[in-house]
Amino acid sequence: MRPKKEYSFSGGTWLDTYADMVTLMLTFFVLLFAMSTMNQAKWKKMVEAFQERGFVTQESAKASGQGSSKAQAGPGNGEPGGGESTERVDKVTEFSQLYRYLKQYVDDNNLQSSVKIFKGDHYSFLTFTNNVFFEGNSAVLMPKGKETLDYLCGAIKNIPDQIGEIRFMGHTAKDSYVTTAETQIFDRELSMDRAKNCLLYVQLKGIIDPAKLVSEGYGHYRPIAPHDGTEANRIKNRRVEIYISEEGSDAVSLSDIYKDTYKKNPG
Repeated sequence: MRPKKEYSFSGGTWLDTYADMVTLMLTFFVLLFAMSTMNQAKWKKMVEAFQERGFVTQESAKASGQGSSKAQAGPGNGEPGGGESTERVDKVTEFSQLYRYLKQYVDDNNLQSSVKIFKGDHYSFLTFTNNVFFEGNSAVLMPKGKETLDYLCGAIKNIPDQIGEIRFMGHTAKDSYVTTAETQIFDRELSMDRAKNCLLYVQLKGIIDPAKLVSEGYGHYRPIAPHDGTEANRIKNRRVEIYISEEGSDAVSLSDIYKDTYKKNPG
């Protein structure tokens, strides 16, 4: 009778293979969960870094919906480009919807002549002529200004954690009488008070951390139109600007904002 042949297994039992498969599946589901709760700003930065090194193309980034907001914005005027959604936004739940929501308000109320809105790289920038918020030589908010700020508050109240900073900036037009110390002080204080009162109106709503709110007054020293004495340019220079950045993004200086928005250096 032939003896039974014994077999040896050097690769372990089937349980080893099963355990490896379960471990890989667990790792896969953890990865899916991590991707579903990612920080969008950090993800965009990572995609942009890969783009700079040639690992990811603009086409593949747009296909994944993670292209940079600068690439999606229109040519220099903040209008939506090929990658910008044109669907109506009834409620802001993501920072990326903020620009569209605010632009709807401007278009629906025919405010294009008094309100300009620009979409930059991880920020939105709004410019209001002074007659939206204040009367001449006044820092008291008018009803129309409060209504506009109410709409802004409605836009940000659901995404306070996605906002990095809201900066309110006041500006005045240069007048020939701004020559004495007293008139120069008035010019500066008027621009600061206008920005401060806009900030306080939003802060008192209690919808966002006050540490994220900043007000600045520039007087007539950051014009966007020549100080030539014409009323058309004076209206442009008498203004309030609001800069809203995305959480996790780098701060942008006013000079750089102007380069994007007005395609010029201020002054």
